[in-house]
Amino acid sequence: MAEPPPPYPLFPPLSLLNDQARSALPINLEVLQRLKATTEHLHALATWRTGVDFLVRESAKPGFEERHYKKLCPILESMMHWSWTVRDKPLHDWNSADAKSFMTFIMRPPITWVTTPGCSRYSKKTKQNFANKSIDPTWRPIIRPTLTGDDPGLSSKHHRNWYMTHGREYFDFLARPRNAADPAPTTAAYTADTTTAATSQQQDKSKNPFQDMAPKDYEFRVEKPQAVFSPTQLSDFVDIAESLASYNEKWEPLLFLTALAVYSDIPMRAVAATQTIKPTFSYFKPQAPDSPDAIQARPKTDFAKNYSKSQRVLPIGPGLFESPLYLRRGFALAPRFEGYFQRYAHFRHIKEPAVSSQSFLFPQENGLDAYGYGSLIEIFSEFCASILLTLRSRPKATLANWKGSHKLDPEASLTFNELRASAKRAGMIPESTASGVADEDPSVWPDIGIRQALSRRIVFNFAD
Repeated sequence: MAEPPPPYPLFPPLSLLNDQARSALPINLEVLQRLKATTEHLHALATWRTGVDFLVRESAKPGFEERHYKKLCPILESMMHWSWTVRDKPLHDWNSADAKSFMTFIMRPPITWVTTPGCSRYSKKTKQNFANKSIDPTWRPIIRPTLTGDDPGLSSKHHRNWYMTHGREYFDFLARPRNAADPAPTTAAYTADTTTAATSQQQDKSKNPFQDMAPKDYEFRVEKPQAVFSPTQLSDFVDIAESLASYNEKWEPLLFLTALAVYSDIPMRAVAATQTIKPTFSYFKPQAPDSPDAIQARPKTDFAKNYSKSQRVLPIGPGLFESPLYLRRGFALAPRFEGYFQRYAHFRHIKEPAVSSQSFLFPQENGLDAYGYGSLIEIFSEFCASILLTLRSRPKATLANWKGSHKLDPEASLTFNELRASAKRAGMIPESTASGVADEDPSVWPDIGIRQALSRRIVFNFAD
């Protein structure tokens, strides 16, 4: 089925609404011309007039502001244009089936009904009389923050709720008994047309077309495709992460967290703070001196070249990570992780010369506490968004490794676990190991940041 033609604005600015209410016909000549050209059986002028009356009533409510008007007008305009161009039916003749079809349309509108913020309703020429202003051809009733391709995607739940709420209010307004306070018609033609439209609505005015609708009827679960990176894509991703950190030092901790995701099996929870556990550098255990993976040749970033001259790099990098949250488990580290560990340790030393093995891994800005799990998720998500944004703007995005990938979609996001899963599939992560100490006293709690050698018997008053 062919897409409906682009809609156009029907109502004046809020500052001219009262002037418009005193006129039976649209003040703007182009709007008037287009409405007159609409098929007669749709009663477009009468429908437009009831829309004006409805807006006048709403604008008189306490607290009504221009932002409410800018939200309400496109809803009425969408209902009217859809009824005329898609349904070929007077808006006043709607039943529940029409309203449901309209909501389905609004939840996934065609691209010809959608635009991005910034367009105006009418010409921006300030010295031009409103009656002679032309309609902005780029105006659309539905706004999306961003648009890619020909699919504007699903409408948000707020968008859905606005249409359902104000659609219901509009039809309640149509079904109200007319009284002396209603605007009086000024022409015989308007009177006849309005009477025809009102009569059709009153045939079933006890039934609001939106009456039986519920938000849950239009809840769509959007399944975001899980990001799965190839080894080449992972390499590109990490390269961009390094580049961002080199140009903005605020990303250095997030580059280290990226390295944890790609070159280790350490859970994010293990490096996040709790009320009692504050992970420190001491959680990283040194490699055995005879380890064949102690130091391997690897490309160095400019940052690494600079800090290598300071002679502060360790001769042997960390080989294991242990956390009291994961008892008797040692998380092995890939050889490439060593460079990122040393880079981060040097960065921390520059910022805090007194940094030691007992310093927090991810301290907050005040240095008095460490970042918790939720905060790490939030700031890492922001970092990944910056990486994906940078990737989309680079020539790499057009190469065969990336071309057509859903990871380049502006709505795509990436999590720590998705990055970890990709690295595991690529065979970049060594497996964690389970261990135990033969002479360990089972009656003593492990050190979880509260107190060492704290007996269970003391805590629970158990008898020996």
